Amino acid sequence: MRRSILLLVLLLGGCKAGTVGGLSLSLGAPWKASVSDYERGLWFDHDRRAHQPEGIDLKIDLVAGHMIRPVPKFWQASDNPWRGGGPWFVIRSPMIGPYISLAFGHLGAYCGFKTFQVTDEHRSLDRYGKWMRQSEFPQPDLACRQTGSVNVYLQPSASLRRTRWK
Repeated sequence: MRRSILLLVLLLGGCKAGTVGGLSLSLGAPWKASVSDYERGLWFDHDRRAHQPEGIDLKIDLVAGHMIRPVPKFWQASDNPWRGGGPWFVIRSPMIGPYISLAFGHLGAYCGFKTFQVTDEHRSLDRYGKWMRQSEFPQPDLACRQTGSVNVYLQPSASLRRTRWK
């Protein structure tokens, strides 16, 4: 029991903010199975160039990273924190959790901890600037004059989709 708790503390404490890692398992038709390092995406064919309109697949991920979840002011329907609104409060926590998606052609459903990307363009007040901390945005590497980096965070989510590519 103590070892399990120690392992959990080390895993959660070792999650670097802005990165997500884990394992991905995909089972689909024609009957295939694959296990790999975590591959970001909602569906098994997340790349539009590899999209399979008639594909049937179950994607299961076990992901670890930092969760950031703005909780909207439910009494103000038009105040969306993802589109520049102010949240009621923001939940921040290291997290390990599942992500499961099921795809039937253009229909799909998912549940669990999905990822979202944060770039420098999201700093504006009409996006995430009202609720994200400056340290949560990607920091440019001034020595290499590199910009355009991306941070990735987790958020709990569930959805039913009629079409996966719209």
